Amino acid sequence: MTTYQDILNSFYSRLQSTKLLPEGLVKEFFNQALGDFEVDLYPLEWNSETQEFPKEIDRSIINLLGRLMYSSYLSREADRIVKLTNIVGKDISLTGMGDSKRFSMMKLLEEESRINELKSKLKPSSYYE
Repeated sequence: MTTYQDILNSFYSRLQSTKLLPEGLVKEFFNQALGDFEVDLYPLEWNSETQEFPKEIDRSIINLLGRLMYSSYLSREADRIVKLTNIVGKDISLTGMGDSKRFSMMKLLEEESRINELKSKLKPSSYYE
């Protein structure tokens, strides 16, 4: 059976951060990823009590769930960077710190494009129906 840890391994394989994320935040990334997957494709029958799926799921689905979690992480990071780089006060105004905003947004858009491509590949084709 596929477990929560299998999805986490896929998610953490994309991060290059040396700090660990809070478990509650990672769990919320997983819940968002699962919800997005089930809205766009089909239910996966996640069992929250046993922290696993009732049957083995394909590597492509594990990969997609990990990417969806990573996209949530990138979205949060982009928001954090925007807030850090748009500091306007009474005596100071900082509205850009290098290209951090642009690069983080490019990475987020690139990841979302890849996710959409993977989702379309997992959808059943109506050509044969």
